[in-house]
Amino acid sequence: MVNQNISIWEFLFGGGLLSVSLIIILIFSGIAAIVFFGQKLYSLNRENQVDPYLLKNVNDLLNDGRIQSAIDFCRRDNSPESRSVEKGLSRLGRPVSEIANAMETHAQIELNKAEKNIGFLATLSGAAPMLGLLGGVLILASTFGTLSKTETVVAQNLLAADFYKALAPSVVGLIVGFLAYIFHNILVGKVDYLLMKIQYHTNEFLDIINKPS
Repeated sequence: MVNQNISIWEFLFGGGLLSVSLIIILIFSGIAAIVFFGQKLYSLNRENQVDPYLLKNVNDLLNDGRIQSAIDFCRRDNSPESRSVEKGLSRLGRPVSEIANAMETHAQIELNKAEKNIGFLATLSGAAPMLGLLGGVLILASTFGTLSKTETVVAQNLLAADFYKALAPSVVGLIVGFLAYIFHNILVGKVDYLLMKIQYHTNEFLDIINKPS
């Protein structure tokens, strides 16, 4: 009779070398995903902090003819939105279309910076379950190869024992993949929100410099 009281430790590390190796790889991948998510989330939350009066202050300074002061104000704020506005301020005097193009190009640069390495989570969300499943299949394949050479009673016990070995990497792979998927979607939402704010500030700034005198 198979003992049904199996601890988590035994479930994870009670298998063979292949099972344990895959689980260790998956666990370290999960830890890397958690650390990366925490760092990236903190970074994006900081990037999403912008002076709510940025455009008003820039507008007031431009009305006073203090272009350099407006640029300095944006540099002090040092957010993606203010850096985009600063890019527009540095192009004042040129055609509005050229200013808009410069700001759009800068917005794309900010977007690329915000998205940097997020693809790692997308890759892990698909690769981790596949790796776990592959490990499970390989373990079962090895087990069935051994079963053909053993007696029936021994084979039943061997199959029951090796089933847990095959299940462990699959379960860990699914958990790591699920976490990576959730982390990826959260970060993508943060990046999309940041892009929306940059676009809003870009459009509002263009309206400011294009308003009738």
